[in-house]
Amino acid sequence: MEGKTHFEKIIGENEKEREIASQELQALFENKDLELAEYELKKSPEDLEVIKKTELIVDNIIKQYGGVPKILPIDNIYMLKPGSVLEMTKGELVSGVHKPMGLKVGIEKEPANFLFARKLAHELFHLKSYKSARVGKSGEDVRLYRSGLSMVDRKNFNEKAGEEKEYFAMLEEAIVTECTKKFFDKISNEKIFSEEIEAVRKLKDWAASYYRRNGFPEKKVKEFEEELIYIADSRDKVEQVVTFSDDEEKRQSYVAGMLKASYESGEIKTVERHKERKKLYDLLDKLVEDSNGKFKDRNEIFDEFAKANFSGNYLPLAQIVESILGKGSFRKIAEEFSEGSKEEEHENFKIFNS
Repeated sequence: MEGKTHFEKIIGENEKEREIASQELQALFENKDLELAEYELKKSPEDLEVIKKTELIVDNIIKQYGGVPKILPIDNIYMLKPGSVLEMTKGELVSGVHKPMGLKVGIEKEPANFLFARKLAHELFHLKSYKSARVGKSGEDVRLYRSGLSMVDRKNFNEKAGEEKEYFAMLEEAIVTECTKKFFDKISNEKIFSEEIEAVRKLKDWAASYYRRNGFPEKKVKEFEEELIYIADSRDKVEQVVTFSDDEEKRQSYVAGMLKASYESGEIKTVERHKERKKLYDLLDKLVEDSNGKFKDRNEIFDEFAKANFSGNYLPLAQIVESILGKGSFRKIAEEFSEGSKEEEHENFKIFNS
């Protein structure tokens, strides 16, 4: 069944079951989510501008990877009170949540526009990826089957919806996070985000210069620069540093100490899903290394994973993987990336502890 709902495909025994499932999905899509609505905040004109710009960039990235972005009503994007996602999910998630069955996202209000935009982009990449559903046992319910590259085990109907084994789950998370990093690169010149982003960049540059000057391993410094995305009150901190001294080396030392204290007090945020991304990077590096020159770097082979995630067509990816790693390797990867916590990873770089 194609084109009658926001899901690209519905799998069922017969047309009647698929039609009932389609109607159920459409109702979830159109009706208000009462759980999210309980924590919802009113969007200001600035919030609406941030959402509009974010969705436009997300959609363009999805198109680059062969996907067809789903049209999402503004009412399906819920801006939430701080702390509500943690409460709503009983500690499983923080800051943002997406509900694929009804195509809805909930993002907590953040102290910086670019931080809200980044979290929204992450959840939109989840939501706007390829979607398929399946009719439950005897047509009793409709369940998620595929979301992007992830695929739910449909062999055991005795498992509750949402508790079934999910193949490629960690891989899908890593793909979404990598796309979110690409999104972040694109918003840095947008006026509504640029001042905050520039302040964070200045603080990172000062600290990185201090670390290099004092012999920190370049790998650690690079990790610091790539992983740190937010510093609380960054613009005020920049002014504080400028006022502190005219000497660049003194400024660098001052910022290094300032950021260590900010890190320890929880005022710093880093790129999410560290564990999943590390596992993806290891896989991409292995594919590049064993490809006999077919792929030159991570980005080239990553593009194939992203295309599968957003287009729904994973067969070309499977063929590439098996041509490099051997027959059965794609299924093995599905198993290896099936496990993993649903909690967001916050494995920070260790530079502040060294």
